[in-house]
Amino acid sequence: RVSSQWLVGGGSPPPCRSPRLVSHRGFDQDERSAPSAASFAALFDSGVSSFDIDLFWPAQGTAGGSQLFVGHPPTLRALWKLPADLPDTPLAELRAAAGGAGALLSLDELLSLLRARSWAARPQQPAATQPATTLELKYHTRPEWPAMLAALYGAVARSGLADQLGVVAEGRAGAAAHRAAQRAAKTRVPIFGLLRDVGARRDSAGRPHADLSALDADAALYDGWSVSVKLLDSDLVAAGGAHAKPLSVWVADGEAELEAAWRLGVESVITNRPRWASGVMARWRRQCERDGPWPQQPGPGG
Repeated sequence: RVSSQWLVGGGSPPPCRSPRLVSHRGFDQDERSAPSAASFAALFDSGVSSFDIDLFWPAQGTAGGSQLFVGHPPTLRALWKLPADLPDTPLAELRAAAGGAGALLSLDELLSLLRARSWAARPQQPAATQPATTLELKYHTRPEWPAMLAALYGAVARSGLADQLGVVAEGRAGAAAHRAAQRAAKTRVPIFGLLRDVGARRDSAGRPHADLSALDADAALYDGWSVSVKLLDSDLVAAGGAHAKPLSVWVADGEAELEAAWRLGVESVITNRPRWASGVMARWRRQCERDGPWPQQPGPGG
């Protein structure tokens, strides 16, 4: 398996291995502003077959209120100029704001698309290392969230794609809720612990750092970590490698963040600009194959 473990014990990085490229939210920010079936298909056609996806639901008690949909809620609310948050807005209003019934992509539609398009990439994407697509159910503090989490795992179990998916959970309570919902749905999906830079400890220069003691204490709860690129440094990558669990880093939209992820040997890098990032990494691979692997560097966090 591809792993961060080369950073532990003075080993050498795999020659010229680049991180897996993951599309953040299922569209290219340089070309579109919201996810759709067309945006996913276009990314598949360009060679991008891994995704990091946010999920939300419309107002309960209205038509379609029990469905899950794809999209980053704050971005969509601002884009569509909605007066209320997405879970407080009926589906009909969301569709009207989005531009019609086909403008919203449901979770079931996404899973059907992934099932149809992901098998060609399957040999290169063993789920034991990193799932091809990770899902994060937003609004975890709302009372509807447990029921929608059950709906999420019901859809996953029906899809037959559990071995190609992962989920992102925040905190111990979130991880426990995901495990319980998985047991109830009789399915098993890797859980990635969310490590945010907001609220993280900062050094004298103001750079945020992950709490490695908490990471060690909670390692058994997770199958890997989803990490803010602002926290990325060699100590964090070594801690992930010590537990033989992958790191997926978000969001790398500039060359400095992308290069740090490459040099430090993380498994996956999430970007809003997958076409741009793919071109940059292809150029770096050619350079690496010509000149040899790059040396390790500390990364954005110091």
